[in-house]
Amino acid sequence: MATTRIVIVGGGAAGLALASKLGRKYGSGDKVDVCLIDKSPIHIWKPKLHEVAVGVIDQSIEGLLYRDHGLKNGYRYIRGELESCDPANKTIQLAAVNNDSGELLLEPRQIQFDYLVFALGGVSNSFNTKGAEQHCIFLDSLEKANLFHQKLLDALLQLNETQEKVSIGIVGAGATGVELAAELHHVIESVKEYGYLNISKQHLEVHLIEASPKILPQLPERVSSRAQAVLDKIGIRLHIGVQVKEVTKEGFITQDGNVIPANLKVWAAGVKGPDAFAYFSELPITPRNQIEVDTCMRVKGQTDIYALGDCALLTLDSGKVIPPRAQAASQMADTLFDNIVNRLQGKDEKPFIYKDYGSLVSLSRFSAVGNLMGNLRSGSFFVEGHIARMMYISLYQRHLASLYGWFSAIVYRVAQKLLKWHRPKLKLH
Repeated sequence: MATTRIVIVGGGAAGLALASKLGRKYGSGDKVDVCLIDKSPIHIWKPKLHEVAVGVIDQSIEGLLYRDHGLKNGYRYIRGELESCDPANKTIQLAAVNNDSGELLLEPRQIQFDYLVFALGGVSNSFNTKGAEQHCIFLDSLEKANLFHQKLLDALLQLNETQEKVSIGIVGAGATGVELAAELHHVIESVKEYGYLNISKQHLEVHLIEASPKILPQLPERVSSRAQAVLDKIGIRLHIGVQVKEVTKEGFITQDGNVIPANLKVWAAGVKGPDAFAYFSELPITPRNQIEVDTCMRVKGQTDIYALGDCALLTLDSGKVIPPRAQAASQMADTLFDNIVNRLQGKDEKPFIYKDYGSLVSLSRFSAVGNLMGNLRSGSFFVEGHIARMMYISLYQRHLASLYGWFSAIVYRVAQKLLKWHRPKLKLH
Protein backbone atom coordinates (compact mmCIF):
# COMPACT_ATOMS: atom_id res chain seq x y z
CA MET A 1 0.00 0.00 0.00
CA ALA A 2 1.38 3.44 -0.99
CA THR A 3 2.39 5.87 1.71
CA THR A 4 0.09 8.89 2.15
CA ARG A 5 2.18 12.07 2.03
CA ILE A 6 0.95 14.93 4.24
CA VAL A 7 2.96 18.11 3.60
CA ILE A 8 2.58 21.07 5.97
CA VAL A 9 4.17 24.35 4.84
CA GLY A 10 4.90 26.66 7.76
CA GLY A 11 6.11 25.81 11.24
CA GLY A 12 4.27 28.47 13.22
CA ALA A 13 1.87 27.75 16.08
CA ALA A 14 -0.77 26.13 13.85
CA GLY A 15 1.49 24.23 11.46
CA LEU A 16 3.79 22.88 14.15
CA ALA A 17 0.92 21.81 16.39
CA LEU A 18 -0.70 19.98 13.47
CA ALA A 19 2.56 18.28 12.45
CA SER A 20 3.20 17.25 16.06
CA LYS A 21 -0.22 15.67 16.54
CA LEU A 22 -0.18 13.89 13.17
CA GLY A 23 3.41 12.76 13.73
CA ARG A 24 2.65 11.32 17.15
CA LYS A 25 -0.33 9.45 15.72
CA TYR A 26 1.21 8.10 12.52
CA GLY A 27 4.97 8.49 12.83
CA SER A 28 5.65 4.98 14.08
CA GLY A 29 4.23 3.36 10.94
CA ASP A 30 4.92 3.53 7.21
CA LYS A 31 1.40 4.26 5.96
CA VAL A 32 1.54 8.02 6.54
CA ASP A 33 4.50 10.35 6.02
CA VAL A 34 4.16 13.72 7.77
CA CYS A 35 6.51 16.41 6.48
CA LEU A 36 6.91 19.94 7.88
CA ILE A 37 8.56 22.64 5.75
CA ASP A 38 9.86 25.95 7.09
CA LYS A 39 12.57 28.37 5.98
CA SER A 40 13.93 28.69 9.53
CA PRO A 41 15.39 25.77 11.51
CA ILE A 42 14.04 27.23 14.79
CA HIS A 43 10.50 27.81 16.05
CA ILE A 44 9.63 30.64 18.43
CA TRP A 45 6.02 31.19 19.44
CA LYS A 46 5.02 34.29 17.47
CA PRO A 47 3.50 36.20 20.44
CA LYS A 48 7.00 36.07 21.98
CA LEU A 49 8.85 37.68 19.06
CA HIS A 50 8.78 41.09 20.71
CA GLU A 51 10.55 39.54 23.73
CA VAL A 52 13.26 38.17 21.43
CA ALA A 53 13.56 41.62 19.87
CA VAL A 54 14.35 43.35 23.16
CA GLY A 55 16.42 40.45 24.58
CA VAL A 56 14.09 39.39 27.37
CA ILE A 57 14.22 35.82 26.09
CA ASP A 58 17.01 33.92 24.37
CA GLN A 59 16.14 31.77 21.37
CA SER A 60 18.83 29.26 22.39
CA ILE A 61 16.65 28.47 25.44
CA GLU A 62 13.12 29.23 24.25
CA GLY A 63 13.59 28.06 20.66
CA LEU A 64 12.49 24.68 19.36
CA LEU A 65 14.65 22.94 16.75
CA TYR A 66 12.41 21.38 14.12
CA ARG A 67 14.79 18.52 13.34
CA ASP A 68 15.09 17.45 16.95
CA HIS A 69 11.39 17.92 17.66
CA GLY A 70 10.45 16.07 14.48
CA LEU A 71 12.65 13.13 15.44
CA LYS A 72 10.90 12.85 18.79
CA ASN A 73 7.38 13.47 17.45
CA GLY A 74 7.23 11.42 14.27
CA TYR A 75 7.43 13.98 11.46
CA ARG A 76 10.16 14.96 8.98
CA TYR A 77 11.51 18.48 8.70
CA ILE A 78 12.65 20.03 5.41
CA ARG A 79 14.27 23.44 5.35
CA GLY A 80 12.94 25.55 2.51
CA GLU A 81 10.80 28.49 1.43
CA LEU A 82 7.65 28.06 -0.64
CA GLU A 83 7.95 29.44 -4.16
CA SER A 84 5.04 28.02 -6.14
CA CYS A 85 2.27 25.42 -6.10
CA ASP A 86 0.95 23.15 -8.86
CA PRO A 87 -2.42 21.82 -7.62
CA ALA A 88 -3.06 19.74 -10.74
CA ASN A 89 0.15 17.71 -10.36
CA LYS A 90 0.10 17.86 -6.55
CA THR A 91 3.53 19.42 -6.22
CA ILE A 92 5.03 22.48 -4.57
CA GLN A 93 8.29 24.18 -5.49
CA LEU A 94 10.79 25.27 -2.84
CA ALA A 95 13.20 28.11 -3.54
CA ALA A 96 16.96 27.64 -3.56
CA VAL A 97 18.73 27.87 -0.19
CA ASN A 98 21.78 30.15 0.13
CA ASN A 99 24.13 30.74 3.05
CA ASP A 100 24.77 34.14 4.67
CA SER A 101 27.40 34.89 2.00
CA GLY A 102 24.93 34.26 -0.81
CA GLU A 103 26.51 30.95 -1.84
CA LEU A 104 24.14 28.27 -3.10
CA LEU A 105 23.55 25.44 -0.64
CA LEU A 106 20.53 23.72 -2.17
CA GLU A 107 19.01 23.92 -5.63
CA PRO A 108 15.26 24.57 -5.96
CA ARG A 109 13.35 21.41 -5.08
CA GLN A 110 9.98 19.91 -5.93
CA ILE A 111 7.91 18.19 -3.23
CA GLN A 112 5.06 15.79 -3.97
CA PHE A 113 1.98 15.65 -1.73
CA ASP A 114 -1.26 13.78 -1.26
CA TYR A 115 -2.55 16.30 1.28
CA LEU A 116 -1.13 19.82 1.46
CA VAL A 117 -1.62 22.28 4.32
CA PHE A 118 -0.65 25.94 4.09
CA ALA A 119 0.17 27.21 7.59
CA LEU A 120 2.47 30.11 6.73
CA GLY A 121 0.91 32.60 9.11
CA GLY A 122 0.67 36.29 8.33
CA VAL A 123 3.06 39.19 7.87
CA SER A 124 2.68 42.88 8.67
CA ASN A 125 0.87 44.93 6.05
CA SER A 126 2.51 48.22 5.05
CA PHE A 127 -0.59 49.21 3.00
CA ASN A 128 1.90 50.42 0.35
CA THR A 129 3.06 53.25 2.60
CA LYS A 130 5.97 55.00 0.93
CA GLY A 131 9.33 54.13 2.52
CA ALA A 132 7.93 51.58 4.97
CA GLU A 133 9.59 48.55 3.38
CA GLN A 134 12.91 50.37 3.11
CA HIS A 135 13.18 51.94 6.55
CA CYS A 136 11.09 49.80 8.93
CA ILE A 137 11.64 46.46 10.60
CA PHE A 138 8.55 44.28 10.23
CA LEU A 139 8.39 42.33 13.47
CA ASP A 140 6.75 39.18 12.06
CA SER A 141 9.58 36.62 11.98
CA LEU A 142 12.46 35.40 14.13
CA GLU A 143 14.92 36.81 11.60
CA LYS A 144 13.40 40.31 11.90
CA ALA A 145 13.22 40.07 15.70
CA ASN A 146 16.96 39.28 15.79
CA LEU A 147 17.66 42.18 13.43
CA PHE A 148 15.82 44.59 15.74
CA HIS A 149 17.68 43.16 18.74
CA GLN A 150 21.05 43.80 17.14
CA LYS A 151 20.10 47.36 16.18
CA LEU A 152 18.85 47.97 19.74
CA LEU A 153 22.16 46.75 21.20
CA ASP A 154 24.06 49.06 18.84
CA ALA A 155 21.88 51.98 19.93
CA LEU A 156 22.43 51.20 23.64
CA LEU A 157 26.20 51.03 23.11
CA GLN A 158 26.21 54.47 21.51
CA LEU A 159 23.78 55.88 24.05
CA ASN A 160 25.96 54.84 26.97
CA GLU A 161 28.84 56.90 25.52
CA THR A 162 27.02 59.92 24.09
CA GLN A 163 23.92 60.23 26.34
CA GLU A 164 22.01 61.39 23.28
CA LYS A 165 18.39 60.28 23.28
CA VAL A 166 17.33 57.21 21.33
CA SER A 167 13.95 57.50 19.65
CA ILE A 168 12.05 54.35 18.66
CA GLY A 169 8.89 54.55 16.57
CA ILE A 170 6.32 51.76 16.37
CA VAL A 171 3.48 51.89 13.84
CA GLY A 172 0.50 49.87 15.00
CA ALA A 173 -0.87 49.75 18.54
CA GLY A 174 -2.23 46.25 18.38
CA ALA A 175 -0.95 43.60 20.78
CA THR A 176 2.54 43.42 19.22
CA GLY A 177 3.09 47.19 19.21
CA VAL A 178 1.77 47.70 22.73
CA GLU A 179 3.76 44.79 24.20
CA LEU A 180 6.95 45.87 22.43
CA ALA A 181 6.63 49.44 23.73
CA ALA A 182 6.22 48.23 27.31
CA GLU A 183 9.14 45.79 27.07
CA LEU A 184 11.43 48.55 25.74
CA HIS A 185 10.86 50.60 28.88
CA HIS A 186 11.47 47.54 31.03
CA VAL A 187 14.79 46.92 29.25
CA ILE A 188 15.99 50.52 29.51
CA GLU A 189 15.44 50.37 33.26
CA SER A 190 17.37 47.09 33.54
CA VAL A 191 20.53 47.63 31.48
CA LYS A 192 22.31 49.67 34.17
CA GLU A 193 22.84 46.39 36.06
CA TYR A 194 24.99 45.20 33.15
CA GLY A 195 27.42 48.10 33.01
CA TYR A 196 25.43 50.64 31.01
CA LEU A 197 25.89 53.14 33.85
CA ASN A 198 25.07 56.25 31.85
CA ILE A 199 21.66 55.10 30.62
CA SER A 200 18.33 55.93 32.25
CA LYS A 201 14.73 55.93 31.05
CA GLN A 202 15.05 59.67 30.31
CA HIS A 203 17.30 58.71 27.39
CA LEU A 204 14.61 56.68 25.61
CA GLU A 205 11.65 57.95 23.63
CA VAL A 206 9.14 55.38 22.41
CA HIS A 207 6.50 56.63 19.97
CA LEU A 208 3.48 54.37 19.46
CA ILE A 209 1.47 55.39 16.39
CA GLU A 210 -2.06 54.13 15.76
CA ALA A 211 -4.44 55.21 12.98
CA SER A 212 -7.54 54.05 14.91
CA PRO A 213 -9.08 56.26 17.62
CA LYS A 214 -7.75 53.96 20.39
CA ILE A 215 -4.94 51.52 21.06
CA LEU A 216 -5.74 47.79 20.89
CA PRO A 217 -8.59 48.64 18.49
CA GLN A 218 -9.87 45.04 18.29
CA LEU A 219 -10.36 44.73 22.05
CA PRO A 220 -13.07 46.10 24.39
CA GLU A 221 -12.90 49.74 25.46
CA ARG A 222 -12.05 48.93 29.07
CA VAL A 223 -9.02 46.83 28.07
CA SER A 224 -7.85 49.54 25.68
CA SER A 225 -8.26 52.39 28.17
CA ARG A 226 -6.51 50.51 30.98
CA ALA A 227 -3.57 49.58 28.73
CA GLN A 228 -3.36 53.20 27.61
CA ALA A 229 -3.23 54.37 31.23
CA VAL A 230 -0.30 52.03 31.93
CA LEU A 231 1.58 53.16 28.82
CA ASP A 232 0.99 56.82 29.74
CA LYS A 233 2.32 56.19 33.23
CA ILE A 234 5.59 54.63 32.06
CA GLY A 235 6.18 57.38 29.50
CA ILE A 236 5.20 55.94 26.11
CA ARG A 237 4.38 58.73 23.67
CA LEU A 238 1.03 57.83 22.13
CA HIS A 239 -0.08 59.17 18.74
CA ILE A 240 -3.69 58.00 18.48
CA GLY A 241 -5.78 58.63 15.38
CA VAL A 242 -2.61 59.43 13.45
CA GLN A 243 -1.98 57.94 10.01
CA VAL A 244 1.52 57.60 8.59
CA LYS A 245 1.88 58.91 5.03
CA GLU A 246 5.57 58.22 4.50
CA VAL A 247 8.58 56.76 6.28
CA THR A 248 12.02 58.34 5.88
CA LYS A 249 15.42 57.75 7.40
CA GLU A 250 14.62 60.46 9.97
CA GLY A 251 11.21 59.15 11.04
CA PHE A 252 7.51 59.08 10.18
CA ILE A 253 5.65 61.74 8.19
CA THR A 254 1.97 61.87 9.13
CA GLN A 255 -1.01 62.82 6.97
CA ASP A 256 -0.97 66.24 8.68
CA GLY A 257 2.62 66.79 7.58
CA ASN A 258 4.10 66.40 11.06
CA VAL A 259 7.33 64.43 11.55
CA ILE A 260 7.70 61.88 14.37
CA PRO A 261 11.46 61.35 14.73
CA ALA A 262 12.77 57.80 15.16
CA ASN A 263 16.24 56.24 15.04
CA LEU A 264 14.71 52.76 15.05
CA LYS A 265 11.47 52.16 13.18
CA VAL A 266 9.12 49.19 13.57
CA TRP A 267 6.03 48.40 11.49
CA ALA A 268 3.54 46.29 13.43
CA ALA A 269 0.28 47.32 11.75
CA GLY A 270 -2.08 45.18 9.73
CA VAL A 271 -1.96 41.53 8.70
CA LYS A 272 -1.77 39.96 5.27
CA GLY A 273 -0.79 36.59 3.86
CA PRO A 274 2.76 35.84 2.66
CA ASP A 275 3.97 37.62 -0.47
CA ALA A 276 4.43 34.32 -2.35
CA PHE A 277 0.65 33.82 -2.41
CA ALA A 278 0.26 36.80 -4.75
CA TYR A 279 1.62 34.61 -7.57
CA PHE A 280 -0.59 31.55 -6.90
CA SER A 281 -2.95 32.23 -9.80
CA GLU A 282 -4.60 28.80 -9.62
CA LEU A 283 -5.77 29.30 -6.03
CA PRO A 284 -8.37 31.74 -4.65
CA ILE A 285 -6.11 34.48 -3.26
CA THR A 286 -7.61 37.64 -1.74
CA PRO A 287 -6.19 41.17 -2.23
CA ARG A 288 -4.50 40.72 1.17
CA ASN A 289 -2.73 37.54 0.02
CA GLN A 290 -4.90 35.18 2.07
CA ILE A 291 -6.29 31.91 0.70
CA GLU A 292 -10.05 31.51 0.79
CA VAL A 293 -11.12 28.30 2.53
CA ASP A 294 -14.43 26.65 3.37
CA THR A 295 -15.60 25.86 6.88
CA CYS A 296 -13.55 22.64 6.87
CA MET A 297 -10.44 24.73 6.03
CA ARG A 298 -10.24 23.20 2.55
CA VAL A 299 -9.03 25.66 -0.09
CA LYS A 300 -12.00 26.59 -2.24
CA GLY A 301 -11.97 24.71 -5.53
CA GLN A 302 -9.52 22.09 -4.23
CA THR A 303 -10.03 18.64 -2.74
CA ASP A 304 -6.77 17.90 -0.96
CA ILE A 305 -5.33 21.34 -0.14
CA TYR A 306 -6.03 23.09 3.15
CA ALA A 307 -5.01 26.35 4.81
CA LEU A 308 -5.24 27.50 8.41
CA GLY A 309 -4.13 30.32 10.65
CA ASP A 310 -3.44 33.89 9.56
CA CYS A 311 -2.80 32.96 5.91
CA ALA A 312 -6.36 31.60 5.54
CA LEU A 313 -9.57 33.57 5.08
CA LEU A 314 -12.34 31.53 6.69
CA THR A 315 -15.86 32.96 6.72
CA LEU A 316 -18.36 31.12 8.91
CA ASP A 317 -21.97 30.49 7.86
CA SER A 318 -22.92 33.40 10.12
CA GLY A 319 -20.84 35.71 7.96
CA LYS A 320 -18.21 36.22 10.65
CA VAL A 321 -14.58 36.13 9.51
CA ILE A 322 -12.17 34.24 11.78
CA PRO A 323 -9.73 36.81 13.21
CA PRO A 324 -5.93 36.47 12.78
CA ARG A 325 -5.22 35.46 16.37
CA ALA A 326 -3.13 32.76 18.01
CA GLN A 327 -6.12 31.11 19.69
CA ALA A 328 -7.93 30.85 16.34
CA ALA A 329 -4.88 29.23 14.73
CA SER A 330 -4.61 26.73 17.58
CA GLN A 331 -8.29 25.78 17.36
CA MET A 332 -8.05 25.41 13.58
CA ALA A 333 -5.07 23.06 13.98
CA ASP A 334 -7.08 20.86 16.36
CA THR A 335 -10.05 20.68 13.98
CA LEU A 336 -7.90 20.03 10.92
CA PHE A 337 -6.10 17.22 12.74
CA ASP A 338 -9.45 15.55 13.39
CA ASN A 339 -10.54 16.10 9.79
CA ILE A 340 -7.38 14.64 8.27
CA VAL A 341 -7.66 11.61 10.56
CA ASN A 342 -11.32 11.26 9.53
CA ARG A 343 -10.41 11.42 5.84
CA LEU A 344 -7.73 8.75 6.23
CA GLN A 345 -10.33 6.58 7.94
CA GLY A 346 -12.99 7.25 5.30
CA LYS A 347 -15.16 9.38 7.61
CA ASP A 348 -16.80 12.76 7.09
CA GLU A 349 -15.07 15.99 8.00
CA LYS A 350 -16.54 18.44 10.50
CA PRO A 351 -16.85 22.21 10.10
CA PHE A 352 -14.70 24.52 12.18
CA ILE A 353 -16.36 26.12 15.20
CA TYR A 354 -14.56 29.13 16.64
CA LYS A 355 -14.72 29.82 20.37
CA ASP A 356 -13.54 33.25 21.46
CA TYR A 357 -11.93 32.92 24.89
CA GLY A 358 -11.03 36.59 25.05
CA SER A 359 -7.64 38.29 24.82
CA LEU A 360 -4.73 39.04 27.10
CA VAL A 361 -2.02 41.65 26.56
CA SER A 362 1.25 41.68 28.49
CA LEU A 363 2.67 45.06 29.52
CA SER A 364 6.00 43.61 30.61
CA ARG A 365 6.60 43.74 34.37
CA PHE A 366 4.31 46.76 34.65
CA SER A 367 0.99 44.91 34.26
CA ALA A 368 -1.18 42.77 32.03
CA VAL A 369 -4.75 43.39 30.90
CA GLY A 370 -7.41 41.47 29.07
CA ASN A 371 -10.96 40.25 28.70
CA LEU A 372 -11.90 36.62 29.23
CA MET A 373 -14.68 34.28 28.11
CA GLY A 374 -15.65 36.50 25.21
CA ASN A 375 -17.97 33.81 23.85
CA LEU A 376 -20.34 33.83 26.82
CA ARG A 377 -23.80 35.26 26.25
CA SER A 378 -23.37 37.41 29.32
CA GLY A 379 -20.31 39.00 27.70
CA SER A 380 -16.73 39.15 28.88
CA PHE A 381 -15.11 40.15 32.13
CA PHE A 382 -12.05 42.30 32.65
CA VAL A 383 -8.83 41.13 34.29
CA GLU A 384 -5.55 42.90 34.99
CA GLY A 385 -2.45 42.80 37.12
CA HIS A 386 -0.99 39.63 38.59
CA ILE A 387 -3.98 37.44 37.70
CA ALA A 388 -3.91 38.56 34.07
CA ARG A 389 -0.14 38.03 33.98
CA MET A 390 -0.48 34.44 35.24
CA MET A 391 -3.19 33.76 32.67
CA TYR A 392 -0.98 35.21 29.92
CA ILE A 393 1.85 32.86 30.94
CA SER A 394 -0.59 29.94 30.92
CA LEU A 395 -1.29 30.59 27.22
CA TYR A 396 2.33 29.77 26.46
CA GLN A 397 2.06 26.62 28.55
CA ARG A 398 -0.95 25.54 26.49
CA HIS A 399 1.07 26.14 23.33
CA LEU A 400 3.87 23.93 24.66
CA ALA A 401 1.32 21.24 25.55
CA SER A 402 0.11 21.20 21.93
CA LEU A 403 3.71 20.52 20.84
CA TYR A 404 4.87 18.06 23.50
CA GLY A 405 1.82 16.80 25.40
CA TRP A 406 1.07 18.12 28.91
CA PHE A 407 3.56 16.07 30.92
CA SER A 408 6.50 16.73 28.61
CA ALA A 409 5.51 20.41 28.35
CA ILE A 410 5.70 20.82 32.12
CA VAL A 411 9.11 19.10 32.23
CA TYR A 412 10.28 21.29 29.34
CA ARG A 413 9.11 24.48 31.09
CA VAL A 414 10.89 23.53 34.32
CA ALA A 415 14.07 22.84 32.34
CA GLN A 416 13.78 26.28 30.71
CA LYS A 417 13.51 27.92 34.15
CA LEU A 418 16.57 26.04 35.42
CA LEU A 419 18.61 27.02 32.35
CA LYS A 420 17.71 30.68 32.94
CA TRP A 421 18.70 30.55 36.61
CA HIS A 422 22.38 31.40 36.12
CA ARG A 423 21.99 33.30 32.86
CA PRO A 424 21.60 37.08 32.44
CA LYS A 425 18.05 38.42 32.60
CA LEU A 426 18.71 40.19 29.32
CA LYS A 427 20.39 38.87 26.17
CA LEU A 428 23.10 41.46 25.52
CA HIS A 429 24.91 39.92 22.56
